[in-house]
Amino acid sequence: MQIAGEPKRVKLKIDLTKYDNKCKVGSLGYTIPNVKLSIWGSQDRFVAVKFDNGAQLDVLWGSLEVLDSR
Repeated sequence: MQIAGEPKRVKLKIDLTKYDNKCKVGSLGYTIPNVKLSIWGSQDRFVAVKFDNGAQLDVLWGSLEVLDSR
């Protein structure tokens, strides 16, 4: 979980369509500080992401390319 700070603009580097069919490689979104969307969100390797396509998932930081901060 991202503790505090500003949301970061991110791009998905891997295919997560088995979790949400909208989460394809290249999907853009923002991290959601201080939020966990699943049990995985409790681990520091994951961050909640709200994608521009409406999907929301806890995603491994390593699966995201950070583009900039909001």
